[in-house]
Amino acid sequence: MTAPLVLSRPRMASTPLSSGGQNPVGTAPAAKQSTAADDRDDSRIAATATSLAVACLEIFAGIRRSDSISRWVDRALLEKIDQRAQLRAEVAPTRPFGDPGAARTLQAGNARVCRVTGAVAEVTVVVRTQNRFRAVAIRLELLTTRWTMTALQTM
Repeated sequence: MTAPLVLSRPRMASTPLSSGGQNPVGTAPAAKQSTAADDRDDSRIAATATSLAVACLEIFAGIRRSDSISRWVDRALLEKIDQRAQLRAEVAPTRPFGDPGAARTLQAGNARVCRVTGAVAEVTVVVRTQNRFRAVAIRLELLTTRWTMTALQTM
């Protein structure tokens, strides 16, 4: 079962804190300090998701082998990626893996990170292919010390 997507964000105070009053929601000093760490972590998550999005589309196109991302992908999801790549290869065979003519033609655009919990993030990435732009949605979960892709959706 997956965790629900949380879209609410804490409200920021519009007036400075007074010395005797209560702290408004979202303005605690600890919250300000953790924001910088969260931003660094979000950029790391975005970079991981961007790399995985491009790699998955390359796998679907027949340019890359799926075992190259097995370290960062859940086993069940990797099997689904393999299945989809095999179906695509049956319908539209591509060049061999080492063929220099099969140059990388995918370019990743901006990645948008949405933290569901501290250990779960959902990321959308727009990837430009030769013929069109594709949207890729990825769910990453922090397992031990590594962000692992547990869900993938492409359009």
